[in-house]
This record gives sequence, C-alpha cells and structure tokens, in this order.
Amino acid sequence: SANIILNTENGPRGGDEINLIQYGKNYGWDTASYGKKYVNSNDQDELIDYKLSHEDNNFEEPIFAFVPSIGISEIIKIENNFSKQWFNNFLIASLNSGHIYRFKFNNDFTKTIFYEKIFIGERVRDLYYLEDKKQILLALERSNALGILELKN
Repeated sequence: SANIILNTENGPRGGDEINLIQYGKNYGWDTASYGKKYVNSNDQDELIDYKLSHEDNNFEEPIFAFVPSIGISEIIKIENNFSKQWFNNFLIASLNSGHIYRFKFNNDFTKTIFYEKIFIGERVRDLYYLEDKKQILLALERSNALGILELKN
C-alpha cells in the first residue's frame, strides 16, 4: 500500500466519504453524494438534490460512505508494529460522533472489510502515529488537549 492515496471527504448532511484517489478519476463532488443538501430558505437550488449513485453518473464510488455523517476529518495508516490484531488498519477521526473509527480494507482498497467505533468523548481534529513509541496522538478540540492512545502491557 505504499502507492495508495486515501482521502476523506466531509460531505453534506450525511455522505462523508472515504475515497481511493486515482489519477484522472472524478469523485462526484458536488454532483453525487449519499448525503442531503442543507436546506437554506435563500437557496434557489434547495429542491435539487444530489445524484445518489456515483457510478451511474460516471463518477468513482467511495470505498465507504457514512450515512449519517460523522464529521469526518483525518485518516491515517497505523503501522503493523502497533498490534498483532491491527494488521493493515487505518484510523479515522470524527468531529461530531465522539469516536474514532478503526478500518480494515481489502487488499486493493475497493471495499471495507470491517470498521470499529472507539469511544473518545471529544471532537478529534487530527491524528498522528508515532511508530517508534507505538502511540497514536489525537488532537482533541473541545479540551484543547493532546490525547495519547497506546496498548497496555
């Protein structure tokens, strides 16, 4: 997975996405989304909604879409030295669910094998993995603190 680019896309109301970025591909924003537009009484386009199927409209489908949204932010790969149970796993931060999410994708990043919600109790703005210390750093927005996750021995 050295040449893989994954991104998170903070969608409208619903429809936060994880995408595998490939050269020359279009991911559909702001035409296709699994979310709904926010209703604004001054918006003339409020009756026009997003096309749900990316593929049917010649866009790339996300690997995963959160419906409802989690306020998706950072995605990082957790190196395999963290835990034998966390092999080729990714962590995703959330701004509105109070959780981070551990993801496992298939080998060609075309689908999600599983995900796990991990309760944090805060908005998590950013993530960073310290490989040498086997620690995951979390930028916690409400408390203006740095959280540290590590395995207990």
